[in-house]
Amino acid sequence: MALILATVGVPAVGAGLAALTRGRVQLAVGLGATAATGGAAALLGWQLWRTAEPLTVRTPAPAGAEFVLVADGLAVSMVLMTAAVGVFAGAFAATQRGDARAGHPGYWPLWLVLWAGLHTLFLAGDLFTVYLMLELIGIAGAALVILGGGARTLVAGARYFYAELVASVTFLLGIALVWDAAGTVVLAALPAELAAAPAGRWGLAVMTAGLLLKVPLVPLAFWLPAAHTLAPSTVSPILSAVVVKTAFAVLVRLWFDALPGAAPPSAAQLLGVLGAAAVLWGSLNALRAQQLKLLIAHSTVAQLGLLFLLPPLVMAGAADAWTGGILHAIAHALPKAAMLMVAVLLTRTAGGETVAELAGSATRRPVAVFAFGIAAVSLVGLPPTGGFVAKWYLLVASVETGQWWWVPVIVVGSLLTAAYLMRVVKRAFAPVPAGLPATAVRGWADVVALLLAATALVLGLRPLELLTLLELGPPLRGLVGG
Repeated sequence: MALILATVGVPAVGAGLAALTRGRVQLAVGLGATAATGGAAALLGWQLWRTAEPLTVRTPAPAGAEFVLVADGLAVSMVLMTAAVGVFAGAFAATQRGDARAGHPGYWPLWLVLWAGLHTLFLAGDLFTVYLMLELIGIAGAALVILGGGARTLVAGARYFYAELVASVTFLLGIALVWDAAGTVVLAALPAELAAAPAGRWGLAVMTAGLLLKVPLVPLAFWLPAAHTLAPSTVSPILSAVVVKTAFAVLVRLWFDALPGAAPPSAAQLLGVLGAAAVLWGSLNALRAQQLKLLIAHSTVAQLGLLFLLPPLVMAGAADAWTGGILHAIAHALPKAAMLMVAVLLTRTAGGETVAELAGSATRRPVAVFAFGIAAVSLVGLPPTGGFVAKWYLLVASVETGQWWWVPVIVVGSLLTAAYLMRVVKRAFAPVPAGLPATAVRGWADVVALLLAATALVLGLRPLELLTLLELGPPLRGLVGG
């Protein structure tokens, strides 16, 4: 119980202290909260891995409701993903104090509030806590996007906020219908026959629609590229790596933990089709994008699409699909955050934001380009990275269940990923333009990005501990009879 409360409470306390401080003191508070939160998450993961027993915290609430936090394999894996990105994002932020937007005094309070909300959401065992955290994450995320920005950033942040608001309110409407049909919002207490009641069936459908907008999944991804592109350099890695996974985690918790078998197979196939469309739409837009951060933002849309191959495959009884889908969410987060850190460093050195202006980056910023290359290898899905392990599990699940049509989606998606990321690598190795210094630039920010990218290699070479965590808890056991 203490570890669960520390995992959600430490960043919340850190946010309050950061809001009361400025300058170097605020930076010290932020880094201290970052280290403490990362440590609490690591201890929680170690405790679950050691005992192999999910943990639960229950707190009574008004009107007979109940707040529940559950630390099982899914929840703790997502918390560890968030903590890993958060620790490196904090270290990267410490190197960006010279950037007016990155060094804004509102960054640390908002980021730590967002971090507390993310951990609470992933651990949430009741729908009301999920709703509150979706609202908190949406507000904090939108505020971080517009932090210190101009008119264009304000417009992108407003679209982000309104999309998040509509998604959260839609989800709340679904909760009301489910509560009316089941008399509870605790996920573990939802009756198996809930989907048979009209109110329950509509409630689940409405909640799912809200979550798909929040992901966002094609064709609802209209707000993501601009918001993630225009966000400050210290914010984009968090949004693209972690925040986009929140609704997906809630969706699989609802469909395959609380109410396994409640959704019809046709609905799962539809999600798979939308995921395949996202892979193609995001990849083609990334191939056309001229701005580096916009290319990476469209890549996020494509990579999110692969997550939605999990529902049709898991519903067919493939345990490998559960492992591959959740592992892909984590394997995408680590290199994607590193890639966005590198994007800031490369464009700053090049003096421009487009891919065409990156010529000579391998000479002028070699460590950053090396980090980008490692991240690209993982996102493509080549060994020995976490991306390869995740896609292998998804491919095996597609073959085992006879749903061969997902195989070309994964393969073509990987080829398209290689194509648009090689645009960046090829340009980086072009000769240094005349008139620009050829002296190599190195700094702590480059090292942070390289270390974060290297975690994708660690995950590929040593996935056993994480795979063991993913086996702990009802999502896998209840679905495939484990």
